[in-house]
Amino acid sequence: MPYPDHLDKHPKIIFFSDFDGTITQDDCIDWLVETEGYGPEKLKKSCDDILNGEISSREGSKEQMESIRTPFEKCVKKALDHVKLDEHFVSFHNWATSVSMPIVILSGGLTPLIRATLSELLGGGANSIEVVANEVVPRVSGRSVNEDGGWAVQLRDDSAHGNDKAAAIRPYAQHRDRMPDDQKPVLLYAGDGVSDLGAARETELLFAKEGQDLVTYCKKEVIPFTTFQSWKTISEVTQDIFYGRKTLEQVVEAGRQIADAKAL
Repeated sequence: MPYPDHLDKHPKIIFFSDFDGTITQDDCIDWLVETEGYGPEKLKKSCDDILNGEISSREGSKEQMESIRTPFEKCVKKALDHVKLDEHFVSFHNWATSVSMPIVILSGGLTPLIRATLSELLGGGANSIEVVANEVVPRVSGRSVNEDGGWAVQLRDDSAHGNDKAAAIRPYAQHRDRMPDDQKPVLLYAGDGVSDLGAARETELLFAKEGQDLVTYCKKEVIPFTTFQSWKTISEVTQDIFYGRKTLEQVVEAGRQIADAKAL
């Protein structure tokens, strides 16, 4: 991750985002687990167990992904044939590039799969996006990841999440807090599911995808959030803040009122 390079360029906003099911229309990893792994029923139970605290995100996500026995290069091909970006993300990315707003993807998924998807759908523009995710390694030393049952997941860290998104965001927040007030960027995050629970409190504004597990968690914990169905909403709200049409406080307060109302 290019920290603190992003901050040293003094952007107005740094945008952190989940990938699967947030930037993409569907969760690519979930789809692979459903079609190439242990299937939709066991996947749903695993996600429910994570949300209810019965197993860790680390344990659940690793088991989900490693239930896929298909050679990795075939997984990538299948994913590229299936996955689509949110229809408004490309324009958001183009605008972000034009105003020098960094986008950092924090994902519980797989770096080479994310990179392949972004390159396929964004072309050279994908190079401007930083990806912090898990890696793919041979399941057994000396074997190829492109054999049947040949690959395993190398989780990014030793945390209960496997990739601690909160820990990835905190250095930015700590560095930002030492900067002069007129140079401090706003930190935003967008997510949808159980891999985003740790990041829910780490930025000044949280976008949570409507109808998904992150919304359920935020309602339960009374965490302010702004719902979105597509990146059209994210783009509009982010640009309102960027151009001063609304203050961050106004947007957060609206989210707080929603969270408080849902908690009643």
